Amino acid sequence: MEKSSIIFLIVFISIAIVHFISIRMIDVAESKKSHYRKVFWYFYGIVFSLSGLINLIEKEELSFIFLLQVIIGILMIVLNFLGKIETKNLT
Repeated sequence: MEKSSIIFLIVFISIAIVHFISIRMIDVAESKKSHYRKVFWYFYGIVFSLSGLINLIEKEELSFIFLLQVIIGILMIVLNFLGKIETKNLT
């Protein structure tokens, strides 16, 4: 019970931080938002591929799921570098 309460608090605080940051991003200029999105996709691709790589090394066997995770992470980084991951402003 104690462990689940700690996990619940960590998740709740994480969501609150993400919400606070997203509310603050409303007033930021579009050029800065574009820069932050680009940094986010690089970070997400690196974390995704590192997670898959660590799982591959840890399991000591070739798993298709973890290999796919590494490939998708690297693909995200490459597509972001080439400018193919762009979000359009809806307003």
